[in-house]
Amino acid sequence: MLDFQPDYEADRPVYAQVAEHLRARIEAGEWKPRQRLPSVEHLMQQYGVARQTVLKALAMLRDLGVVYTVEHLGSFVRLGSDLVTVITVEPGMRVVPRPASETERAELGLPPGGWVVVVERPGRDAQVLPADRVELRGPAS
Repeated sequence: MLDFQPDYEADRPVYAQVAEHLRARIEAGEWKPRQRLPSVEHLMQQYGVARQTVLKALAMLRDLGVVYTVEHLGSFVRLGSDLVTVITVEPGMRVVPRPASETERAELGLPPGGWVVVVERPGRDAQVLPADRVELRGPAS
């Protein structure tokens, strides 16, 4: 049994509590990158919550880029946070998010509808990165 009890009186919805707990388990290394999470039914039993609660928790983790879901196969842990590219936006740089082209999706392993971030620096070739693996920061003070 898990060390988890939903707090129905909390300000955060139960699905967010489940998502936070799942994320903590992922970050603790319980599941490795590209490893499948337990099924929705199994998570329902583990957490003692409804199906919709688990589905919303997984959707929240997908939106945060922690997991990805493959229809009929389940949800999987995304690559580790060590593979996130941190871009510090400096004067003269251009950063443009846009939908990925078919070629970019194939090269970068992005799903249909995936996005990229194009980073242009003066005097250098443009860099095209998967949008879900980029963190943009402002210039250092």
